[in-house]
Amino acid sequence: MKPEPYHWDEMKIGPGAPPIKTQEGWLSIYQGVFESMDGAVYRLGVALHDFKDPSKIIGVGNSWILQPQAPWEVTGYVHNVVFTCCAVAESDETVKIYWGEAILQAGET
Repeated sequence: MKPEPYHWDEMKIGPGAPPIKTQEGWLSIYQGVFESMDGAVYRLGVALHDFKDPSKIIGVGNSWILQPQAPWEVTGYVHNVVFTCCAVAESDETVKIYWGEAILQAGET
């Protein structure tokens, strides 16, 4: 994967939670960075990778799934940041995502 011009993650991308096995392939939740007039904004997005060759990307979400919005996410030690290191597949086929906010605290969806 690489950043794409004029996309929400155009500045850079980075790893997030370990991939989750789905019926269609490996689901990865990653961080993407967009340069705004107020500086960098770190958001979360999703991508789907091939089972046998995870370097093959089946698809990437057109938009982010989580962005800094709450006051404690847009201000803090590092402002405008959400990032994830953990995601859990639930028995009802949903995914619970845990994320860090402004490098100070954690949230959950």
